[in-house]
Amino acid sequence: MAILQSCLAFACVLLVSVCAAAQTGEPRTAASPDAKEKIEKSAAPKKIEPETQVEIGSSYEFVNKDKPDWQTYYFSLTHKFSTGQVAYGTASAVRRFEETDPNFMVGFFTPLNKSKSWMATFEAAGSPNHQILPTASFFGQLQRNFGKGWLGSAGIRHNRYPADIVNMGVFGVEKYFSAYRGAYTLYVAHLNGKGTAASHVFQGNYYYGERNSVGAGFAFGQEIESVPGGLIKTDVLDFSVTGRHWINNQWGFSYVGVWHRQGTFYTRSGGQIGLLLRF
Repeated sequence: MAILQSCLAFACVLLVSVCAAAQTGEPRTAASPDAKEKIEKSAAPKKIEPETQVEIGSSYEFVNKDKPDWQTYYFSLTHKFSTGQVAYGTASAVRRFEETDPNFMVGFFTPLNKSKSWMATFEAAGSPNHQILPTASFFGQLQRNFGKGWLGSAGIRHNRYPADIVNMGVFGVEKYFSAYRGAYTLYVAHLNGKGTAASHVFQGNYYYGERNSVGAGFAFGQEIESVPGGLIKTDVLDFSVTGRHWINNQWGFSYVGVWHRQGTFYTRSGGQIGLLLRF
């Protein structure tokens, strides 16, 4: 039904936003958004009930080559309006390479027409310390629901660091069938004076129950990573699993597992767990 398709589209937007953040050194939070992430065949629309969701969690990643491990602690708040619009935000503390950066992000998702076939997402983020994370980050994306389970998206992210600027294009296509999703996303990042890096992400998801999902991802190519002293461009190889499971109508948990090779600089592996509350 159309309403559920719009919720599904918002879920995809957040997944793309999470992946885009991972490509530029920003914190990765939340395994997946909360929505009934499956396209129903019924044509009868029904009213969206307003809903607020809180997520609190942390991640830990082991880093080799005698480099310090990474930790993240985060708190996220999401509110879904009866109009289908969604406002969300995250506050996090990110520790990498023995530097700790606080980070704050706010975002807004909105359908652009009555049929909800066109949608847009806007985000703004920043870090007061910005030792590793961007000083400021802005993201905008348009998404089109073509029907029959097909969705397409195009967006741009602008990251400002103390001495550099990174602009990234994000282009995706997705297909939903039965209880499954397959997706491909192309990231093209440009660092002023240091060229362009392109990476490719393939994802698959299985949706079960009313709100639950489990997925896996594979990424390769080149990306721009923030390290002490500046930004570097390296080859990258990444495998991940994500999931979200609701124990009852109010409580649930999310999880992420990741293995990430950053060229010859280091390899990191670890996981994230989050506690979910909706009311």
